[in-house]
Amino acid sequence: MNISFENLEKIDTILEKLNALEQKISSEKRWLNVSETAHYLGYSKDHIHKLKNEHFLQGVHYHKKSGRVLFDKIELDKWVTTSLSKVDTKEIINNVLKGVL
Repeated sequence: MNISFENLEKIDTILEKLNALEQKISSEKRWLNVSETAHYLGYSKDHIHKLKNEHFLQGVHYHKKSGRVLFDKIELDKWVTTSLSKVDTKEIINNVLKGVL
């Protein structure tokens, strides 16, 4: 494998960019409050509360801690990227509970 001198000079630049990306990834917040979640997903805060009540699962998408609601960014990313044709888990749970009660 032959590497030209021009490409050897670019290695330092590539390493700098990789380090910058690694630093950015490691410094991002995982836990978001309602306002940050609204901004991150592009919804209003009211819509985030509606999603929390109708679609998100406590203990998965969000957690309550000392009266605060914190959303897990990783789970939000998974929720956004899942197919809309998948069945809503919360709806299934509610239907099962209605049948039992």
